[in-house]
Amino acid sequence: MRRLLVMFLAMASLTQAHAEATMNAPDRAKMNAPDASCSYTLANGDTYRIPAGQNLCWRVPPPSNRVYTLLRCDPPFQELNRVQMGDDRCNKYEERQ
Repeated sequence: MRRLLVMFLAMASLTQAHAEATMNAPDRAKMNAPDASCSYTLANGDTYRIPAGQNLCWRVPPPSNRVYTLLRCDPPFQELNRVQMGDDRCNKYEERQ
């Protein structure tokens, strides 16, 4: 009788463990998936996300008003070159304009 009880408890535990592992599989896959975006934070603490494959133009420090650095989110950001304001390769300009 004890053997039967021990076998029953063992089977119940294995079944429960398998059910928990199956239910948590999508969560685990989500956690292990690489983040397909880049982010940047401004001095005031605001954080922005740029999807992978998008370009961002980041303002060059003064005295240049209209010069930007063209960045591509691969992730992380890759610096491509300097561009002028209004360049058609810029999908987005930094938020502090």
